[in-house]
Amino acid sequence: MRTLVLELHGYGVERLLMEGRTTALNARDVRAVQGARYELPKGSRFTIEHVPGPAEPLWAADVVAGAVRAHREGDPDCRALLEHCVYELDMDTGC
Repeated sequence: MRTLVLELHGYGVERLLMEGRTTALNARDVRAVQGARYELPKGSRFTIEHVPGPAEPLWAADVVAGAVRAHREGDPDCRALLEHCVYELDMDTGC
């Protein structure tokens, strides 16, 4: 989460929308973002908000993630369609 926050902030992003999960997992995300904010320049704004899946078009992120995964597994077709608008950042998620 730290790497994601720093990278997004570098692109001028101040608000991260994430699909809500359980209360405990949402709280863990919030704590991670709070910790990462200490590494941002003083006075920077960066917030995290959890929303129910149907409340926002978060499915678009799933489509992009699926295209990137397919590309990494040897099927470049879907990723190629998104080439003009996808920026990949390799991060170790521990998964």
